[in-house]
Amino acid sequence: MSNFLGQEFWEQEEQAMASLRIEPDSLEIEVPDGTPLVRALWQAGVSVEAPCGGFGVCGKCLVRFLKGHVPEPTAEEIRHLSAAELQDGWRLTCRHKVEGNAVIFVPEESRPAIAQILTTAVERETELQPAVKRFVVTVPQPSVTDERSDVQRLLDALKHQHGLVIPASSFPLSVLRSLPSTLRQSQKVAVTVHSVDSQQVSVLDISPSSEAKRPLLGMAFDVGTTTIVGYLINLETGQELAYAARLNPQVQFGDDVISRLCFAMGNPNGLRQLQQAVVKGMNEIIAECCQIANASPSDICELVCVGNTSMLHLLLGVNPEPIALAPYVPVFNEPVTVEAWRLGLRIHPNGFLTTLPCVAGYIGADTVAVVLTHLHEPDGEPVVALDIGTNGEIVVRNKGRYWCASAAAGPAFEGGRIYQGMRAERGAIAQVSVERTNAKVWLRVQTLGGTLPRGICGSGLIDAVAALLELGIVDETGRMNDDLPEWQERLLSVNGQKAFQLVSPELSERNEGIVLSQRDIRELQLAKGSIRAVTEVLLQAAGLKWEEVSQVIVAGAFGVFVNLKSAQRIGLLPPLPMERFFIVGNAAGAGAKLALRSVEERRRAVELARKMTHVPMTGNPDYEEALMEFIGFP
Repeated sequence: MSNFLGQEFWEQEEQAMASLRIEPDSLEIEVPDGTPLVRALWQAGVSVEAPCGGFGVCGKCLVRFLKGHVPEPTAEEIRHLSAAELQDGWRLTCRHKVEGNAVIFVPEESRPAIAQILTTAVERETELQPAVKRFVVTVPQPSVTDERSDVQRLLDALKHQHGLVIPASSFPLSVLRSLPSTLRQSQKVAVTVHSVDSQQVSVLDISPSSEAKRPLLGMAFDVGTTTIVGYLINLETGQELAYAARLNPQVQFGDDVISRLCFAMGNPNGLRQLQQAVVKGMNEIIAECCQIANASPSDICELVCVGNTSMLHLLLGVNPEPIALAPYVPVFNEPVTVEAWRLGLRIHPNGFLTTLPCVAGYIGADTVAVVLTHLHEPDGEPVVALDIGTNGEIVVRNKGRYWCASAAAGPAFEGGRIYQGMRAERGAIAQVSVERTNAKVWLRVQTLGGTLPRGICGSGLIDAVAALLELGIVDETGRMNDDLPEWQERLLSVNGQKAFQLVSPELSERNEGIVLSQRDIRELQLAKGSIRAVTEVLLQAAGLKWEEVSQVIVAGAFGVFVNLKSAQRIGLLPPLPMERFFIVGNAAGAGAKLALRSVEERRRAVELARKMTHVPMTGNPDYEEALMEFIGFP
C-alpha cells in the first residue's frame, strides 16, 4: 500500500521478505514487505532526490520498475507523468512501499549529483589559541616514600612544570585504564588536553613522549542544509592541510529545513535517520581530508561545527519539533560540547565536537560565524550582511548593535520548486545574457561544465529573469507579455501556464528544451521579495537608510556565483554602487575555522550572539507591507 514519506508509517510486524534488484548498480537487497521504497533504496546505498520531502509535489524522485510487481499509479503520479511513462513503469519513490520482488532502475537525474560547492572565503587572522594542546612532563615513579596515586603525580607534574591546573575528574575511563602502564613504561610522557576554560577540561590521552611527534589535528565544519564543507587544520601551527565538501546526505529527505523537520516529526525513526545521514557525510569528509593530508582520523582531537539551528539539532539528534511550531523556540541556543563518538563521528576516541552559539530558531551558528568573521567589531561603520542559500539570513550592524532575521526565501535560489530547476551542477544553466548583433537580439546561455543544458540553477534563474525584464518579455508585476511578435516562437504553454523557451529541444541534453514558466517567475518573486523585505525591516529597526550603509557583505555561494547586476535588476539587491558590495565566500566556514584555532574567538562568538537582536517576521505588519512593495520588479 502506498504511503507518504512525510507521514508516520505503520509499525511493521514480522512479514514476508521481498527481493529488490537495483539497476544500473547491480545491487540486490532483501527488505520486509511494506518497507518504504525510499528507505529500501537508502539501505542499499542508493540515494534518491526528494526536494519536497516526499510529499509527491516535486515529481523528481523518479524510478522505473523493469520487472516484478509494478504498483498502481497514485493521483500524484498521474498528475506528474504521462500515460506512456506510467505504462513503462515509471513511478515516484516517495509514493510507494515495497510490495514484492522487483527490478528497479534508478536514473542519474533522480540521484543527488556532484554540485558546485563553495569552499573558499575571505578570512581574517587570529592568534593561535586552540582548545587542544599537548604537554610533555616528567612524572616521578611511585615509591614507599611517595604514595601519591598515578593521577595525583601526573596532576602535580602538570602544575609544577607547565602551570596547568586541572581537576582529577578530567580523566576519561580509557585514559585511567592505560595510565599505569604508560607511567611505568616511561617517566617522560605526553599529555593531550582539551580545555575551553577552567570548567571544561578533559585529558584526551597520555602516551610516551616518543609519540609526541604525532600531529594534533582539528576540523572545522560548515553543516549547511544543502552542502557540508570540512577543513582539516594543524592545531600546533594553525595551517590548513586539506578541505573537502559533499552534498548533505539529508537532501534525500527534503531540500529545505521544513521538509526535514516534517520528516523528523512524522516518522518513528525520522530523527535518527537524519542524524545518521549527516554524520555519514561528515565521516566521508573526515576520511577524504585525512587521505589528502596523509593523516589519521585518530589524530583529529576536536571538531568545531556551525550550521543553522535546525541542522545542529539534527546533527546532535535533538528533537527539532519546537523549532517547527510557534513560538519557534529551539531546545538550545548555547554552545554545545559533546564527545564525538556519541554521535558516531570517527575521530580520536576521546575527541570532542563543539558548536558555536545560535541566536534563535532560524538564526543559527552559521550566521554568528559570519558576524564573527566580518562584523566582529561592534563599533564599526553601518554594514548589512546577507547570507543567501537554501535559507536567507540578514544581519544589520549599527552603533554597536546588531539586528538579524531570516527570510522565508525557499529553495528557489538553489533550483528548488522551479519547473526545470536543479542545483549548480553539470549541465545547469548558470548564466544568461542578452546579446545584440546588428539588428538581431538573442539570448546566450552558459552551462556548468560546458555541456548541453539539462536544467537551470539559481544564478541562471536570476540572470534569465533579468534578461526577460530587459527585453520586455516580463513586466514589473512578473507577468509574461505574449504580445511580442519577435518572441512569439519562444512563448509556449506548459502545464496550462505561460512559459518562455530559453533553449530549444534539439539544443538540450534530454531533447525536451529548457523553459521558464510563469510559476517559476512567481517563485523567484516570493524568494527575492522576502529577502529584500526582511532587509528593509532590519534597516528600519536600526534607524538606517541605504545611503548610510558603508558596505553590503554578501556571503555564501550566492555572491560568488550570481551576477550582482542581475540581482539588482530583479530588485533582490539595492541599487548601490558595485564598490559597496563585498563578496566574502564561505564566511560561515571561515568563522568555524577561527573558533577551531582560538578559544578566545569562541568567547567572542558568545558575546556577539548575545548582542544580536532577533526581529521576528511572522505576523510583523512592517514585513508584510515591505513584501508587497518589493515582490514586484523595479
